[in-house]
Amino acid sequence: MSRNTLILIGVLIVLGVGSFAATRLTLQSQPAVSEAHLSFQALQDYLEMTPDQRGAMQGIDVQFSRVRPKLATEVLDARDDLLAALQNPDSTPQQALAATKRFCKAQEALQVNTVEYMVALRGHLNADQKDKLAGLVGRGMCALTGGLCHGPGQGRGLGLGLGRGRRGNPDPGCCDGEGWRENRQ
Repeated sequence: MSRNTLILIGVLIVLGVGSFAATRLTLQSQPAVSEAHLSFQALQDYLEMTPDQRGAMQGIDVQFSRVRPKLATEVLDARDDLLAALQNPDSTPQQALAATKRFCKAQEALQVNTVEYMVALRGHLNADQKDKLAGLVGRGMCALTGGLCHGPGQGRGLGLGLGRGRRGNPDPGCCDGEGWRENRQ
């Protein structure tokens, strides 16, 4: 290789490393906006919240934005474990039930988090905004706040899935402590 080619390659390497370092430093200095935080902003846009209302919710949004991604990940991980237990012909009934209970607990934590956010949000809304928020319940609140909702049964439209049917859960004691399966008659 000629001397000019080596110099050109050296300059390109220095530029590449410099660009990478500058990009990393810029990204690290900017606070990351979580997907949940963007969902909260979308909800606030939908409700047509005033700048004062948004300011009042800012701390609450940050608090919930830190928690929601972890809760959503726990639901997906528990769901994967449950599906693996059900698909594994060698899994024991105890393993399948333990995976079911973990999935129920993870879903419950995410649902409680959504309700807590709604209650906190409602405290900062006027009557019209509260009506709009109430209209979302059951048809997209969880999607707007970064949760998991896919309609009846939590499936993707391919049946009732692992959740409740259209007329509610015929077994309201599902996942309620030890021996719930034996006590449901």
